Amino acid sequence: MYFDNIKLFNVKEEVGNLDSIFAHMKDEHTKDEHKEKLVDHMDLTYKYFLDICKEKNLDTVFINIEEKLLTGLSEDGKNFWKELLCNTIYMHDIGKINCNFQTRKMKNKKYKDISNSDSKHSMLSACIYFDYYFKKLVSIKESSDQPILLTFLLLNSYLISKHHGVLDNFTSFKDKFIDGFKTYKKNVKIYKDYKGILSIESDNIKDYMEYLENTITGFEDEEIWKSIDVYIYTKLVFSLLVSGDFYSTSHYQSCKGTQTFGTIDNIEKYYNIYKDRGIYKSTEIYKDYLNEKIKNPFSKGDINEIRTQLFIESEEVLMQHKDENIFYLEAPTGSGKTNTSINLAFKLLENNNNLNKIFYVFPFNTLIEQTKNSLDDIFENNEEIKKQIAVINSVTPIQVDDIEEDNGKMKIKGFKHKIDYNKAILDRQFLHYPIVLTSHVNFFDYLFGNSREEVFPITHIANSVVILDEIQSYRNSIWKEIIIFLKHYCKLLNIKLIIMSATLPKLEKLLDSEDQFVNLIENREKYFSNPLFKGRVSLDFSLLDEEDDIRGLLVNKVIECAQSESKNILIEFIKKKTALEFFKDLNEIEQLESLGKKIMLITGDDNKIDRNKIINTVKAEKNIILVATQVIEAGVDIDMDIGFKDISILDAEEQFLGRINRSCKKKGSVVYFFNLDDVSSVYKGDRRKDKEITLSTIAMRKILKLKDFEKFYEVVMGNLESDKRRENSKNIKDFKEKIVARLEYREITKRMKLIDDDDKEYRVFFNREIEDDKGLVIVGSEVWNEYKEILQDTVLEYGEKRVKLSRTLAKLDYFTYKVNRMSVSYNDILGNIYYIEHGEKYFINGKFDRELFNKNEKAEIIGW
Repeated sequence: MYFDNIKLFNVKEEVGNLDSIFAHMKDEHTKDEHKEKLVDHMDLTYKYFLDICKEKNLDTVFINIEEKLLTGLSEDGKNFWKELLCNTIYMHDIGKINCNFQTRKMKNKKYKDISNSDSKHSMLSACIYFDYYFKKLVSIKESSDQPILLTFLLLNSYLISKHHGVLDNFTSFKDKFIDGFKTYKKNVKIYKDYKGILSIESDNIKDYMEYLENTITGFEDEEIWKSIDVYIYTKLVFSLLVSGDFYSTSHYQSCKGTQTFGTIDNIEKYYNIYKDRGIYKSTEIYKDYLNEKIKNPFSKGDINEIRTQLFIESEEVLMQHKDENIFYLEAPTGSGKTNTSINLAFKLLENNNNLNKIFYVFPFNTLIEQTKNSLDDIFENNEEIKKQIAVINSVTPIQVDDIEEDNGKMKIKGFKHKIDYNKAILDRQFLHYPIVLTSHVNFFDYLFGNSREEVFPITHIANSVVILDEIQSYRNSIWKEIIIFLKHYCKLLNIKLIIMSATLPKLEKLLDSEDQFVNLIENREKYFSNPLFKGRVSLDFSLLDEEDDIRGLLVNKVIECAQSESKNILIEFIKKKTALEFFKDLNEIEQLESLGKKIMLITGDDNKIDRNKIINTVKAEKNIILVATQVIEAGVDIDMDIGFKDISILDAEEQFLGRINRSCKKKGSVVYFFNLDDVSSVYKGDRRKDKEITLSTIAMRKILKLKDFEKFYEVVMGNLESDKRRENSKNIKDFKEKIVARLEYREITKRMKLIDDDDKEYRVFFNREIEDDKGLVIVGSEVWNEYKEILQDTVLEYGEKRVKLSRTLAKLDYFTYKVNRMSVSYNDILGNIYYIEHGEKYFINGKFDRELFNKNEKAEIIGW
């Protein structure tokens, strides 16, 4: 292993009275003999660090870091660097020798409290670590090694100081670090058992800190954006530090260790089951046809033939470039991207022994649900593997290992066992699952968050295959920053990244380099121009040329198209309010009623139960008019005959087309585009909403017809580049030099937020009754009371409480809506959620009516 035979800080020689210094206790009544000794905690934390490195194959990652950041360092210098890193983990809690920590936190009667001094240990740990290794650093033979080693010594000291907090910024650490040294040099009684002496002068530390800032900034002179590699190094080491600390503490508290970290140790176990499926077998048969061994197994015009061709081509190109890091899978809607990407992920793991986990990252929960269903279908007969596929989002309960519960117990073959809630929490926090399906917001929190909880998964993302779906839906004002960071994360942490979409911006064009990512489909025209995809839907722009009474013309056109009972119609609006109004209008048209039309509405306000009911109805029945918002564009597997869409951005228009004649078997499918609502409020700051690159222009209509999105993105990319060069808050040069190179973690987190949450929102719980897809009635008030009881329960242990809350929160989501103003009287409030007892009165035909809700003048709490 990379960290074999590392010399650790000799705590037994350097610290006296070790048997009486404690790191943790279970509660205030813990007897001394049951408290965890500091040395035991240090040893256990370091053990978990080595376990993580081994199971996650992190040797390759540290070799990457060595090659990027330690160029020119001697072999002795590299060995000392390893020693510095390992002792960052080992010495993180050495500051717990603080007398006040022992008396106040550990109830240790063998120590006396020192007044006017705090009981904190993180900064003291950082000071002891720095002082101890600085003395060793200055004696290194190769003096040219010292500057870079000093840089990492200071970085590691900062991480130790923050291991119970958040990574904020390095600038403020400078003053705190200097103050810490001053304090501890004056008050040596605080750490009287440490046999060493803090000898470095605070003025010298100030000089070292300034040198560090200049060093990281200076990296940019060597290689553009090299400071990102420093940033990733700190995130990785911080993740390893807080993970080892957390595993070790949990081990002591629960008397149960963490045995595995949820990696794929045998890809054949997964891949062989996948290869035994009909889709993969038909692909192998088709390869025999391509090799002229058999006749074509597909009939003429069968869409599965072109899907199979795409499947085979992407796999072949992947294997030709398997050592690359970033791949594009650009393919038409309905061409089988999900199935293809699953095969590509398995193929990468099969050909690279270092890879050991798969992440699927989506912008919408509906896509997460669909992919989970697809994976469950693949492994339908293997419950063990199905349990290893986890959905991590805000609406899915924390996964536990039991099958059937009874008052917190599980029943297996007649025996009762208590559920291991602590393991369930650890698995969720650290993503201990071989295959993880999560949201793009979660994934970006892992990469760019600055809290301990957000950084935990960084270790587990290393050596993984990551599939990013629908990347064009990410906030495009930060596309340049996104691809720059992703490139460096992939290179340093050995991540294989597959970016897929039907409308795929080639983001490497925003890089300040000549990098070219791998196009898994080398001749996209072969697929996009195929009549099965290109010609499956006719585009009608006639309504865009009308200026008066657009709504009236739209109604007439819908009625005209509704004459056929066999056809289902989809109408998409930009705003929920407009969609609801049009839904109401259609329900009042007698002609539609006489035609027997079932008129339905789906928006972002619909809960999971209602959404699934609507989608299943549309799939099973004919003669339906479905009014929708943009929630329908991606991740909703429906196949409509005719479509109407209020224009927005070109990506969205293509996504909408994917909902019409999805099977490519229908005749006469057409989409009518119209222009009713302004898109500005929905696509704030998005350059794709600029009028000259929407369907308002003839040029963009042609691009949509020809599926020539590269020309569209050339304009978008050019506009984004112009924005980045302007002297304002978006300026990329300032971001690099003033934020990234100075390790301003909070500012990086803020910049890389995918969702702009500046607008004030209220969460409102409407008490009503909902029938689930199994016919069971869920009563809102009962869910609310269950949530309240769990929150207020002071007896439940942390792990059990978190698991039960996650289950209740999943049900809470059925009744909770976000509103911009709180203008009604509410009956109860828990946290930031307002409870309204008579919630049904704000719903019309089962749909939340925001207009009705906002008519009230004031909000006040009222009694039950």
